[in-house]
Amino acid sequence: MTATEPETRRGPAPVQGMGMLIGLLFLVLAALELMSGVADGSGPHVLFGVFSVSGLWALLHLLTGATAVFCTRSSRWAARFLLVAGACYAVVGLAGLLPLPRAVTDVLPMNTAAICLALALGTAMLILGAGWLWRRPEQRR
Repeated sequence: MTATEPETRRGPAPVQGMGMLIGLLFLVLAALELMSGVADGSGPHVLFGVFSVSGLWALLHLLTGATAVFCTRSSRWAARFLLVAGACYAVVGLAGLLPLPRAVTDVLPMNTAAICLALALGTAMLILGAGWLWRRPEQRR
């Protein structure tokens, strides 16, 4: 390559790889929640002895994972997914810190570990998505 030719990269952008990794993480989490017997509706379940889970959480994690995998076809869509999903999970984590009505906590149980995980994952996804979108266009690929 000469000095005048622009550098061309092939393959997926890093944000697409991170989006795919996060999507697969959510799909595995949903599968583990469903295998723990959460779908039978027999009450609250605990995953790994730490995280409170429910059938609705399993469904939300399944949909989030499937959306992430779908959005990784493009770097712009992957970054937007990370930004939007990260904001949603950060809001859920912050809402878990508030005293919520029993009707909400029965459907979406949140213990301290789940709140910390939602806040950490949401923040990481926000940073990844926003960092990619705010790059100069010539730095993106």
